[in-house]
Amino acid sequence: MSEQQPRRLTRKELLKRNKRIAKKRQMRLTFIAVAVTAFMVYITGVFGASLAYLGDFVSSGLVYLQFGRGFPVTIENQTYLQAEKMGSSLCILDSDSLSFYSPTGDEVYEYHHSMQNPAISTSGKRVVIYNANETSLKVSNAHNVLFSQEMNNDIIHASLARNNYLAVTTKSQSYNGEVKVYDSQMNEVFTWLNAKSFPLQSFLSPKAETLAVSCLMTENGSLVSEIYIIGTDDGQERFKLQNKDGAVLAMEFIKEDKLIVFYTDKAAVVNLETGQTEKEYSYGGNDLTGYDIKNSQIVMALGDYEGVGGTKLAVTDLSLTETFAIDTEKAITDVQFASQRIFALGTEMVEQYSLKGEKISETAVKTNAKDIIDYNGCIVISGDSLEKLEKDSLK
Repeated sequence: MSEQQPRRLTRKELLKRNKRIAKKRQMRLTFIAVAVTAFMVYITGVFGASLAYLGDFVSSGLVYLQFGRGFPVTIENQTYLQAEKMGSSLCILDSDSLSFYSPTGDEVYEYHHSMQNPAISTSGKRVVIYNANETSLKVSNAHNVLFSQEMNNDIIHASLARNNYLAVTTKSQSYNGEVKVYDSQMNEVFTWLNAKSFPLQSFLSPKAETLAVSCLMTENGSLVSEIYIIGTDDGQERFKLQNKDGAVLAMEFIKEDKLIVFYTDKAAVVNLETGQTEKEYSYGGNDLTGYDIKNSQIVMALGDYEGVGGTKLAVTDLSLTETFAIDTEKAITDVQFASQRIFALGTEMVEQYSLKGEKISETAVKTNAKDIIDYNGCIVISGDSLEKLEKDSLK
């Protein structure tokens, strides 16, 4: 007597079973992520401050569990504005919304901002979105808006520190401008006022121990840039730097006590303990069209804003000592370190170089390519898609 064969599942039943198994697996992984995160927070022993970050840690961990189909990803054809990496997430800002993507290309969360002039700044697990020349801002992680804030004056600039402290530069009713610093729970720490020059940008050091504010003023009919260095423990000015040759384009803390400043004509490293500029790197009459800092290296794209002529890719260490330079005939609009490579975006292609300056490949991209960003590899951001470029091998 033959044994009865088990009934074969229909395709519909098989799909249901697989979907049920996948859902159980995701729930199990979610539980593990939450449990491990809570345990790590607990063993730090710093209960009050650490528990404030619990939601951010859980949100960041859950991003890895949002499974998409991978890249390329088609995005809404809104006006693209900005892209920033936020720990495990990729933030894409357009004229309508702020979207968060997982490493596998899944849209984790979308926030419709309704702002006329939006801009963003990220830390490891949070993003601040603010309405330039208006008064509203919001702080979010990858799944929820955490805080909403209405400033008394129009916002000029906002930035998050690594520990989620927030610096907001605004206009002022009685002064030329002011900067408000908030802790991670949006409690105001202090307000810095400026009556002599006009604040444009403000940045906090990784531990939020120091505030750097770039300002602009006129002196004898000429524009002069100023950088104020302020201690966040007392809100008092430590020292001030002046530059009469060029305005400040960007600033980044490369250490708690080191600040790199990108002027219109040069880059400079400032020692915040001594108040001295340690070294400068001249652009040689070129424009800074892009830069990136990663793994103790800096790459600067030095060319022409108008896209005329070639571009020099200058690679330096954190002290601005040049290690090598790459001359390319292309007009480069953005440059990134990614996957142990240097990626340089032109109008119709991306050039790929080794960390020793050897050209590896050249890949055609869409004519509407806007930016490139290091997000688990080089992502090309176009007006309608996110596309990952493969890391090519040396020949």
